[in-house]
Amino acid sequence: MGKNKNAAAGAGTDQELLAVALTGLLEEESVSPATRTALVAIAGGRGAGDGAAVRTLVLRPRAQRGELRGGSGADDLSGRRALVYSVTKTILAAAVLRLAARGVVDLDGPAERWLPELAGRPGGVTVAQLLAHRAGLPDYGGRADYHAAVAAGREPWSGDEFLERCGVTDRDGKGPPVGVFAYSNIGYLLVGRLLERAGGAPLAEVLAREVFSPLGLASAALLRTRADLDGLFFGPSPAFGDVPVATAYHPGWVAHGVAAMTAADACRFMHGLTEEYLPGLLLRRMRDGLPVGGPMGGRPWVEPSYGLGTMVELDPAAGPYWGHTGGGPGVTPAAYHTPGPVPVSVAVFLDGEDGALAEWMAVEVLHRLRRPR
Repeated sequence: MGKNKNAAAGAGTDQELLAVALTGLLEEESVSPATRTALVAIAGGRGAGDGAAVRTLVLRPRAQRGELRGGSGADDLSGRRALVYSVTKTILAAAVLRLAARGVVDLDGPAERWLPELAGRPGGVTVAQLLAHRAGLPDYGGRADYHAAVAAGREPWSGDEFLERCGVTDRDGKGPPVGVFAYSNIGYLLVGRLLERAGGAPLAEVLAREVFSPLGLASAALLRTRADLDGLFFGPSPAFGDVPVATAYHPGWVAHGVAAMTAADACRFMHGLTEEYLPGLLLRRMRDGLPVGGPMGGRPWVEPSYGLGTMVELDPAAGPYWGHTGGGPGVTPAAYHTPGPVPVSVAVFLDGEDGALAEWMAVEVLHRLRRPR
């Protein structure tokens, strides 16, 4: 009895120390004055199949420690959903891999089979290259007209307009060379179209069938309208000044589609990418990252790499870990997993726009909890 009490006390102390460390990062490292709250969901264990519990910390600057919250009441931020922005890319990739596991999609076959939009472009492109941002496609992230339209609160461009404005339909090969890493939201717009065509249903239905339902992500959904943003976890955004993000933004500005879920479900998603969900060979391909450059200033990456829809740290001292960071108006999500005797997954939601801070907080959790005791 005494041993069990000591063990419980030790677990409680670990949680308190972790909360204090993360709150310290939130106070000291934030470069965004808009960041006021972090939701940090943590899971440890052998994946979704063992019923690994997920706990959520609600952290605020200037607090003495984080608060461990439970329940899902209206005033409980731990149960609040948020846009996961580019973490949606990992969700889309997981759905493609599920179709590949059943032989519907050939990862190494021509993407043009499903995507006539790519016909006539120089160089063949495989489905795997599309998932790995190596399909020679441009992006809209640096376009002034895109940022101006978002900030003005305009209706989003259609998928075809995204493709036209970025030159994908010009057939002149506009974009980087095929095979070279070049991050492309346009590429994942096409991944979404591939899923609809190969999956035989609208994208929201394909994701529910292939990802959300199998992994038990009860809060997850693909959002389509401004009204869908009501009640989500947001901070203010420089793009909109004093106007709340939920009233100024349209989720259609994420060209490949954007999912919303709780931090706990984002953590469950990352923790559920196991051999119970996908065959081992496909999981390895998902995490078999190729280098994309050297260390990133101000961010935790030492040997940053990218697999099939996943950001991957290859440095053996810093990693291994994999997952994805997202960024957009009013919230920054990051969800990562590290393997080991006790695998650990973490999801961080910040109510501000500070990707480096979200990553540092996630990596802090992984490094602390994967250490042998």
